[in-house]
Amino acid sequence: MENRLLFITYLAAWVAYLLLIYGTSWYKRMPFAVTSLSHVIPSSVALAMGYIFLVRGGATVAQFVAGSASGMDLWSLWFHLWPLFLLLSIGSGIVHLSWGVAACLSARNRKWLMVASAGFIMSVFAFFTVAANFPDA
Repeated sequence: MENRLLFITYLAAWVAYLLLIYGTSWYKRMPFAVTSLSHVIPSSVALAMGYIFLVRGGATVAQFVAGSASGMDLWSLWFHLWPLFLLLSIGSGIVHLSWGVAACLSARNRKWLMVASAGFIMSVFAFFTVAANFPDA
């Protein structure tokens, strides 16, 4: 993995993000279902990349794992997930930005501003983390 430091930083931020949004939801008595939906994409990126690169020891460069069938399978998995995660991260960022603007404009929904803002920041962070780990042949 070429950008391990960025990825480890993303994982640490992701854990803090989960604690922040669930703590805010508990403190303000907001529905946990909506809070859970807000972190689906950043969590999917963190869990998938954690499995591929930390648990299984995958690489972003195919030549690093050319002699291993399981290594090539992991590289192929990342090769196919990479564009999907980029698009989903962009979509999640747009949704969270729209949600944050709507929360700013409505006094009744202002309590969701922290969750929407944190979701936007994590979606952008997920996009850059995925983009920095381009699957190279």
